Amino acid sequence: VAKAELGVAVAKWQGAPEGEKDEFLKDVEIARKAWGSFAGAMKQGAQKLLEPYKFTPKRNPEPEFSVEGFGPFVVERKELRTEIISWTKSVKRARDGTVHISGAKACGKTTLLRLVGEDLLKDGKTVYYFENSQDLNGVLRAIREFDKDLDERVFFLVDETQANAGSSPFTFLLKNANNIVMIGAGVPDYGASSEGFSLRLQTSKLFITEEGLRKEGVIDYFVGGDTTRADEVAQLVSHVWQDCGGHIFPLMRLSELLVPRILVEGASAEDCINTYDSKEFRNSSDFNAVCRRILPDVGNYDLLSLFRGTPDQAAVNRLQRAGFCDSSGRIISRLLAEAYLASVSSCGSIISDLAPGVEGIEQVLRFGLPRIQWEQYVSHGGPVENALTFELLYVVATLAQIGARLFDPKLVDAGTSARRPDMFLNSIVNSYLEALLTRGNSADAKKSLNEHISRFYESPNNGSEPHYKLQHGQDFAVLHFQNWGSEPLKPSDKWTQAFGERVFTYIMPTRQLFRGDMRVDNDPTAASSV
Repeated sequence: VAKAELGVAVAKWQGAPEGEKDEFLKDVEIARKAWGSFAGAMKQGAQKLLEPYKFTPKRNPEPEFSVEGFGPFVVERKELRTEIISWTKSVKRARDGTVHISGAKACGKTTLLRLVGEDLLKDGKTVYYFENSQDLNGVLRAIREFDKDLDERVFFLVDETQANAGSSPFTFLLKNANNIVMIGAGVPDYGASSEGFSLRLQTSKLFITEEGLRKEGVIDYFVGGDTTRADEVAQLVSHVWQDCGGHIFPLMRLSELLVPRILVEGASAEDCINTYDSKEFRNSSDFNAVCRRILPDVGNYDLLSLFRGTPDQAAVNRLQRAGFCDSSGRIISRLLAEAYLASVSSCGSIISDLAPGVEGIEQVLRFGLPRIQWEQYVSHGGPVENALTFELLYVVATLAQIGARLFDPKLVDAGTSARRPDMFLNSIVNSYLEALLTRGNSADAKKSLNEHISRFYESPNNGSEPHYKLQHGQDFAVLHFQNWGSEPLKPSDKWTQAFGERVFTYIMPTRQLFRGDMRVDNDPTAASSV
């Protein structure tokens, strides 16, 4: 009303004859004062509504980390913070400087968001923090009024953006705000929660690199004041880093559980690494709590879409935004793959009298191979090897007795993959399984089979150690997916004994399984439900 009255008074003054303008000028001044008072009240009201969201620095760990995870250590990510703030300063309009921090669960999104807030406060900026993006809904009118009267930029830090994607506050802040810069963070379950942001940082940006273990002070944090065991600690933490792929929460929490064995109990790094890889540790409540913490809700997602020759890109993008895979479609870490496979083991099938070693592998293959469907994987006229590997492992993981682990660098981020065979069956079987696929009877096919067998016996560079160095009684076998013929391809004479004992050939056209050149009957009834 006050604004309308001001407009009427100005119109009358402008339309008045030159000699009568002074009579209308008083009305204009009265209306302007009334509008000024009203606008001032509105501005104060908007500021009052937003006051509870003023950002205050907090370096104490979140409550969940006090109970489940590491303590006061913070990965500072100074270069990434500088990149974000420089971006917000590089644009003319505030809405063009928006940033979205996206990534896997527990990879440090909220911590990074708050660290950026600290930097902005030090730079003299006004900063507001919304712990959940839904908090914006109740103050949208105040935000609009606040934005109108600002003469300098202020910053809104908005967490859990996935909770309010596509909302009116997002629309305003991303498309209409003149002086408010939004920096958001979240695990977007669909595109709208990060669409519209000018700069989008993905999971790979937040995962710590191997170089970053020292650069960010992670190694020094665990070494503490006693540097006599520094090399042992660094070796253990690097091993955990490989498994976690630089995922900060599991890296810190799992290291925290094991480093004291070196510093307090005097254990060696090798002892701790063996503990880390053991069935007992990976079945522990602490390890399972970490897995639950990092596993995104992908139960209804089509994970096999990652491996189809003509992938469903929308499904792949959805898995990427959920923090399950990277931009190339590889699962972001071995640990996350294991956490997912463990989540499907509730199906509870069992194999009666499951044996250790190669005999157990045979039992598992008799169970798993009849249950995979590869027809959907069409790439260059045939199935895709990594799709076959993943689907077999997925089927095998439904066995309650099996703890399946994935090492295939085509399936898991190659930067975090150790030199190990593609799969490990961590249970009574306690064995590795290396897979290969051939599509025709050729010299290259035979060469590939020879190479896969040789990795367990020889060094590729004529060294003293084989390419795959197995320890602690672990056994191994090779699985040859043969998509042609009716008889198994045989390797060179050099590998005849290994072929007969350790090479399983699955003739895909006839769905027949062989061990060496002896037929093994597929037995779908080899397992029963618990």
